[in-house]
Amino acid sequence: MQTTTLTVDGMHCQGCVQIVQNVIEQQTGVKGCSVSLADKQARIAHDAETVSSEALAQAVQDAGYAAAPA
Repeated sequence: MQTTTLTVDGMHCQGCVQIVQNVIEQQTGVKGCSVSLADKQARIAHDAETVSSEALAQAVQDAGYAAAPA
């Protein structure tokens, strides 16, 4: 189990937070996540052998937000 923190730009409201959280939680290997609008970050617990931090960032980017491992 690994914890990854992504910096997420482009979130403006709780709706954006929910979208980012849903996108992350749909990825195979993710065990849980929390997304903070104030911190512009997502903390994700995931199986590193199943999904990489880069793949998680790409999933968030595909949803329309800028994201990169912190």
